[in-house]
Parts: sequence; structure tokens; C-alpha cells
Amino acid sequence: MKRSFIDLLRQPDSVLFQYDDSPFRFEEPYTKTEQTEKIDYIVEGNAGKIVIHPSGRGIKRVKLRWRGDMSDVILTLGDEYERIERFNCHWGGLEPRKNMPWYFHAYDGEKLNCFGVKTGPNAFCTFNCDAFGITLWLDVRSGGAGVQLKEDLTAAYVVCREGKIGETPYDSAVQFCKMMCEKPVLPKEPVFGVNNWYWAYGNITHDSVMEETKYLKSMCRDTVCDPYMIIDDGWQRIRFFGNGNNFNGGPWDIFSPGFPSMEDTAHKIKEMGAKPGIWFRPLKTSLQVPEEAISKTVYKDTGLSLDPTHPFVKELVATDVKRIRSWGFELIKHDFSTMDILTDRMPQPDGDRRLYDSSMTNCEAIRRFYMLIQESADGAEIIGCNTVNHLVAGIHSVQRAGNDTSGVNFELTRADGVHSLLRMPQNGTFFAHDPDCAAFTDMVPADVNLDFLELAAVSGAVTLASVTPNILKDNEMARIREIYKIASQGGWGAVPTDWLGNDEPSHFATPDGKEFIFDWYRVYDGVRHIHGWSE
Repeated sequence: MKRSFIDLLRQPDSVLFQYDDSPFRFEEPYTKTEQTEKIDYIVEGNAGKIVIHPSGRGIKRVKLRWRGDMSDVILTLGDEYERIERFNCHWGGLEPRKNMPWYFHAYDGEKLNCFGVKTGPNAFCTFNCDAFGITLWLDVRSGGAGVQLKEDLTAAYVVCREGKIGETPYDSAVQFCKMMCEKPVLPKEPVFGVNNWYWAYGNITHDSVMEETKYLKSMCRDTVCDPYMIIDDGWQRIRFFGNGNNFNGGPWDIFSPGFPSMEDTAHKIKEMGAKPGIWFRPLKTSLQVPEEAISKTVYKDTGLSLDPTHPFVKELVATDVKRIRSWGFELIKHDFSTMDILTDRMPQPDGDRRLYDSSMTNCEAIRRFYMLIQESADGAEIIGCNTVNHLVAGIHSVQRAGNDTSGVNFELTRADGVHSLLRMPQNGTFFAHDPDCAAFTDMVPADVNLDFLELAAVSGAVTLASVTPNILKDNEMARIREIYKIASQGGWGAVPTDWLGNDEPSHFATPDGKEFIFDWYRVYDGVRHIHGWSE
């Protein structure tokens, strides 16, 4: 019997609290202080419910430990708090100091065992695994400081699943994702089409969108439903970049001179046979706002970041989303919110920064913010970008899985877009998986981008491209028409057959035996050294 599974549906062997006033080395035996809080760990069905009780102290973190034998584990894979990218989320051995957000897989050579928390928790949850046990950290801070609980907090529901011999590791992961998210929200129809960011990079007008929509329709002659024409950053009035002085926020009721009327633009897209979609950054503004409504985020650029727990901000965001929906947009992509609430990298550092509502954990605030957008959107599909995947699940229908792809070099598409396929077990179980766009420009070979787009289509993932108008050759146009046809039908159910141990899967197969092999490395005859986002 392999030693690679610990049943977490039992009382933890130890619990340790960290408070605002805890010493830095709070885990050392000589620094431990009396714990005034306590938790209840209640096993309910297939999950362990963690309830934290308040007692007046600011609580930062809770550490739970289950002891047991994990010495036969040879490979582990965790998730990531938000997007995954080339710098994080990798297969590896039994690494005790590796932080694995939300959940992790442990492979022992025979089966894949899984450990995690259900989606929609009220704490940022991180696992560590070593040969002698499993540790779960609950980050319940408000901003960078301890949360001031006013009532009991249900922090998370712990789940685990022992794999079955004969079950593929990928299937084990899919079944576990279903356990973590019992009520996923999925798009009403397949999401496919174009987004203009990676060829235009914000240099867009109403006329360019009309030209792009016309070109899109020529690519979608054989689809069984209409594609999306998604307008990205660049339609708003105030926008500038350079010399570290960057701004791409609101207000969202005034437009670039190139867009006389966003309502007219949405109407014309619809009239041409596509579904209008649009991007915005809800928590960044140049407006004057109450001082207490400004976010204490660590991430800084020009303009004001907004705290979603403040009543003024809630009203502003709801009004913006309702207005965008009233213009006729059927899909809304909201972006940058993790940066604007917390930081550009998770987890954020400790400090005295608090949310306006300091009784609310960061996770609670973020989830309620997502729900506000969803409720205000009146049935439009929502793409979360720079959103927390474990908190989006069950709220939004589409989640950007990885970091930005590129219309400048394919290495970023491979290193971030293809790499995001490690999250494919979440596709259809959490939401629709968005690996980002295949970017058709004169700087990136079309054939490998067609491969990337085809993979999205046959796997049933979100299938979006950025296509410079009139750039495709006849044979490329013929292939993209077939790809969009497959995407419009919901894909072929292809799954990676080399997912175990491979950070960039390249072998895929459908349930009826179709096989696909994608050489992601042929552009540069191996990997390319990346100097920067635009290089």
C-alpha cells in the first residue's frame, strides 16, 4: 500500500493562530502566546467545515496540521491564487516549502490523490506537504492586517479524494475539481471570436472595430452560433502609458474621440452578426472620490485604486456595469481588480493596511465584489481577468487562466498560454477556461498560433484570437474557419494525455480517439529567452 494519502476529514492534530500582535517568529515554541480564539472543525458529508470564532484580536492566519505518512509521493502540483504563469505553478517532487494555493495533487506512481478546499472560501488557503503530514494555512487578513471578526467566520470547507488505480491522473483531477465546485456557472453558448488587444494594443476606433467585425464574420461562415467581438482597453477617454506613468481606468461614461457612442458601436456589431463584448477596469479611476474609498493596495500606478467594501465604490461599480450592459454589450471582461484591491502578486505582504470594512476578510470582499458585478450585468457573460480563480468559480462563467499571451513573440504565448493548460481540469467544472488569445500579427508565425487556437477549440475551452484585419492567407483562413466551427459546437472534448509531470502539455486526445500533437517549440527551435513583455 502506497503511503501517499491522509484523510483530512478528521480533527487536525494541531491548530496555531497568528495575530496582529504575534511576534515575527510566532511558530517557535518559545514565542507562542495564549490563543484566545478557537476553531470548530465540523465534518459534514464529504467536507470538513472550518469555523473561526472571534474574541477581539486581529487574526492574520490560522495554521492547521494533519500528521501522517506521505513518503511515497513522487510528484506534486498545486494551483495558484490568481493567474498561473511561467514563474509559478509547476510539477515537482515532494517539496515541503512549496506553497500550493487552494489545492494540490500528489502522485505516488500508481494513483493521483487530491487535497484542497471547496471553491468560494472566505480565506486565502495554502497547502504544504512533507513526508510526515499536510499543513493548511488560512490567510484571513483584511488588507495586510488581521481581520477584526464581529461574528463566526466559516473560513473554508476542506475536501480530499483518494485516487483509484486504473484511473488516469487527469481524470482524478477532474473528479476532484467537481468535488471542489458543486455548482459551476458556465456560458450559455460557447465563447469564441476575437479580442483586439494583441494586434492593436489599445489603438482602436469605432471604424477599426467595424472592420474587425466584418473580418471576423468572414472567419465564422460555418459556425452554429454567433462569435464575440470583444473591444479591449482603448475605448475609454483617459488612457496613457510611458515613463512609469500609466493609467487605463475610468470614468467609464466618457469615450475616446474614436468612439462617438458605445451604444452605437455595440448595436452595429450586433447588426453585423456578432455578439458585442467589452473590457473595463472597474476599480481604477481619475474621479475625485472620498478618501476612505481609496484602496490601500501595494500596487501603485497613476490614478486611484478603489476599495470594494466602501458604499461609494459599490454604487459606482454597479452603476458602471449596468450602464455598459444597457449599451447592448453581451459580454463584459473586467480586469486588474486583484492588483487594485491587494497587490500585483499574491500573497500580499503584512502591514497595517486594512479594508474600509475591517471586519471582512480579503476573500469575503473579493467574492462580494464579483457577485456585485455579476448581479449588475443582467445576464451578460462575464470574463474575470486578474481575478482569483477559486473565488470566481460559481459566480462568473469565464476565467482567464494564465498571464497575457503576445502579438510580439510566441514565447509568451507558449510560456503563459500553453502553461495555463495545467488548469484544464477546471474547464467545465469551475467555469469555462480561457487560455487567452492566439495573436495573429506580422511578428508571430500564423501556423503555431493556429495550433494554439485549434487546441482551445477541440478541448472545449474559450477560443479567442486577436487577428490583424486582412492578415490571413487563403489556407490560414480555411483552417481558422474550421477551428471556429468546432469551437461553436462546444469542442470535441480533447484532454491532455501528457498532463502528468508536463508543465506545457502538447499531446491531446478526444474520447473518440482523435489525437493531436503540438510542437510549441518549433518557432525558436527550443525556448526563447524573454527580456520583457513587449520584446
